[in-house]
Amino acid sequence: MNVTQQYSKPSTAKSDAKGSTFDFSAEVNRKPVNLNALIKDSGSYARVMLALRQVVVGDWRTKQVDYSAYQEWVYEQYLKELPNYLGDMEVQKMKLMAEKETIAAKRNALYSELRKLKKGVSIARRKYYDWLYKHDKDKWYVLDPVISVHKDAVIFEAFSLDESVYGRVSVPSHKLETFGKTEYGTTNIDFSQPLADELYRVRSYRPAWLNVTYDSVSMSTDIGESVEKKIDLPETWVRGFLQVQSASSLDGTNFQMKTQTMANVLGILERNKEKDGPRSLRFQFKKGKPVEITIEPWNMKVQDTMIYDGEYEGEVRLWGRKRFTVLKDLLTLSDVVDIKMLGTGMPSYWSVDVNGHRLDVGFSGWTANDWAGKANFDLLASTGKASQDLAEKAFKLLMQKLTLTPKELAESLQIEQSNATALLQELCKSGQAMYDHLVDQYRYRQLIAQDIEVKDSEEEERNSYAISLYKDGKVTFTGVESNEYSLEVEGKNTFKTKLLLDKDGKVQKAECTCSFFRRNKLRQGPCGHLVASVLFVQNMSNIHSSKN
Repeated sequence: MNVTQQYSKPSTAKSDAKGSTFDFSAEVNRKPVNLNALIKDSGSYARVMLALRQVVVGDWRTKQVDYSAYQEWVYEQYLKELPNYLGDMEVQKMKLMAEKETIAAKRNALYSELRKLKKGVSIARRKYYDWLYKHDKDKWYVLDPVISVHKDAVIFEAFSLDESVYGRVSVPSHKLETFGKTEYGTTNIDFSQPLADELYRVRSYRPAWLNVTYDSVSMSTDIGESVEKKIDLPETWVRGFLQVQSASSLDGTNFQMKTQTMANVLGILERNKEKDGPRSLRFQFKKGKPVEITIEPWNMKVQDTMIYDGEYEGEVRLWGRKRFTVLKDLLTLSDVVDIKMLGTGMPSYWSVDVNGHRLDVGFSGWTANDWAGKANFDLLASTGKASQDLAEKAFKLLMQKLTLTPKELAESLQIEQSNATALLQELCKSGQAMYDHLVDQYRYRQLIAQDIEVKDSEEEERNSYAISLYKDGKVTFTGVESNEYSLEVEGKNTFKTKLLLDKDGKVQKAECTCSFFRRNKLRQGPCGHLVASVLFVQNMSNIHSSKN
């Protein structure tokens, strides 16, 4: 997917005796977004933004070791020692071996020269990338960060390089003293390296300003320098945003933990290096007792000091624990971290509040299973219907209001609340909206100015199987109790499914008795039987009367 982004000028950062100014240049091919605000608690703002930067530059994928040089050395040693095992040989063979030795010596001399050249190339390449990282950051990262200016908050969003970590900084409106006219909306910002360097210089006793500017560009004027970027937008980037918000609407284990506890865990991981697995963090939950964390493979235990009062009791295991280091620098600046875990090997959400400035981080199940992987959480996000004409009306209303709940949209369009949820979810899928689980609202957030269509062959295949089950009458409704729907789906065998819905028609919890679900839960996304059950519930004419 080719995308062109254009800015009126590069973003700049400036520090003087009066304070620091962060001047973000917004993309001009969008609805104008403008903000001029004095940041309160600027030191805290800088720290959470630097933590977001740790997310952006993060790549925790396993690095493949190159053994080619070692294999060449082994081969050379083999050739040298071979005559010792062959015994007497004909004179001709000995001459050939001598020639091989001569050729090997010449080859080694050439390799020695080549290694020097390669070393020079590597140094030059590193210098180039260092320069590129500082002067043209967009060549390093897929897209510039997304910023949304709303009435209640300014939100920065970004993904890690391996797309397994989603980071979000929320600056609430009461932490901003705005001046002039504010234009609300969403845009990409030109976030250059000098801006990141300037964040390190922010001090709480010096004022800091946040400016998001939009200037029209004309060839006949000198308004500003036009910066045009042509990039290849991967569909996984858009899909990742969708899965992050869809997963956040699912039921999970919510609790608070002292930041010192997590600092102790990260300290143990830094001081020890595992040679073998397992490499998970095991969280033990027991009501009325502190959460206990077991660090594998050493089975070291760290116990929190806060009492857990949630309903879930048992164990949750998390992998990809090196990624949690993005929280490290904030743990000394806050007392507690808010956590939501969806289950073993499932995504988890971590939030740290530093004097009102908040960092929210969404970790996928494990590093290799990035947010754009097989876990199609969006298939469970809604049990309503969405039509194209109503979707356009919903988008216009959302762009006008900036935030909407399914109830508010349902009242405005005079439709069922579950259908309103489906409309909003469709806007999320096309990159025009986001679901904010912190306030339980949908926000206007247009990722790029052009339309987005994300295709997924595996999702289409799973949907096709589910649709065939539904159309062939293989799904049977067996009952409902407290918004938990029980159904039976006839596949190779008859499987029982359960769907727990909230008032907006979103699936909070899903279960199936098939082997795919028993093995994977929702780590690989919902099975076809669950998707067929969602389709059945979508089309139940008596769904609302059944709820009541």
